Amino acid sequence: MSQQAPAIRRRSQRRGFVLVTTVLSMAVLLAFLGLALDVGHLQLVKSRMQSAADAAALGGAQQIKMSGSSAGAAAAARSDASRNGFTNGVNGVTVTVNTPPASGYSTGDSTGVEVIVSDSVSALFMELVSSSSTTVQARAVAHQGSGTATLVTLDASAKSSFSATNGATVKIGGGIVVNSSNAQAMTVSGGTSVTATAIGVTGGDSVSGGSSVSPAPVTGVAATRDPLAYVPAPTVGDCNHIGLALHWAAGTQQLYPGVYCNGISVGNGAVANFNAGTYILKGGGLTLNGGTTNTGAGVTFYNTAGGGYSYGAISISNGASANFVAPTTGSLAGILFFQDRAIVGGAASSLTGGATVVLQGALYFPTTALTYSGGVALPADYTLVVAKSVSLSGGVTLNNNFSSLPGGSPIKGNAALSE
Repeated sequence: MSQQAPAIRRRSQRRGFVLVTTVLSMAVLLAFLGLALDVGHLQLVKSRMQSAADAAALGGAQQIKMSGSSAGAAAAARSDASRNGFTNGVNGVTVTVNTPPASGYSTGDSTGVEVIVSDSVSALFMELVSSSSTTVQARAVAHQGSGTATLVTLDASAKSSFSATNGATVKIGGGIVVNSSNAQAMTVSGGTSVTATAIGVTGGDSVSGGSSVSPAPVTGVAATRDPLAYVPAPTVGDCNHIGLALHWAAGTQQLYPGVYCNGISVGNGAVANFNAGTYILKGGGLTLNGGTTNTGAGVTFYNTAGGGYSYGAISISNGASANFVAPTTGSLAGILFFQDRAIVGGAASSLTGGATVVLQGALYFPTTALTYSGGVALPADYTLVVAKSVSLSGGVTLNNNFSSLPGGSPIKGNAALSE
């Protein structure tokens, strides 16, 4: 018996050691299992949160497209986040919406929406050994991609809202959109040729006099809103210049951004260079004629009225040469001519009389008419036209190469995720 006792004690000790080791091993295994489950849980929450952020950003960007304003974008984004299970201010969830984005690659894009969804998530198992929680965050940015339209008329009911006549050769690099519901909203006559990638007309079309239109217009389509309504208007301040007129000036005259009350007139062979920036035409408009030479890169002309100065049209005629390029960045990226949306009944702007014109940018006249005639050529990389109505005669080419614009065409398409 005395010899068996030590053996029994040793076996008991081994059993105790094995038991302790087993318990410790199981505790470690359970800890790793708990950690794995918690990591998986956090990844699931993160995935759901990212889906909510993506949906929210797309919803906000689509709201900007529909309304033409960023005012409702935040509400639309938070609504979509809530539909996906993350409601701002509920259970510690925060949904931050920035328009334009506050960080990343799209900070200058006024159609961009940044959404950041954040929540404090408690562990399922590891909170047994730690009371701390983990902050999970997801971010998404959406913006409106480039649209396909190159020429858009906005008049809701006019006959010949789009008109091409007198043997014009019209080549549109993108699509044509005619919003008028008139039975003859689009008229093409007099041996004219019109080609585009697509043509949509809310009302009807009339093609006569040996003219051709390709492809055939699709009629009865739903009217669209102003595709440039989202672009913010520049601030109009006090006059820097009053009635600036350049005629027969010696050498190249340098013009600088500012507020030009009673407009700008360049004539009689003068040579003018418009330095980069925004030119506010506070009444009087812009008149370039009489064999003048006019250049400017990174320029926007905002045509308005006020302070006793009446609205004047944009007129380029009588052999004038104009080579203008719109800015490539900022809120006015791609916008060359911008007519004040508040103008009612303003005179039509015109490019006529054999003028040699290279206009790279958007020609935006939302409440007034625009006329091209007399063999005007527009061989810029891109030229967009958005006007109340458009009348074309002679030769007109609108290209759609937007490679110089980081944000693509100013006329936007559907919302797309970018970050």
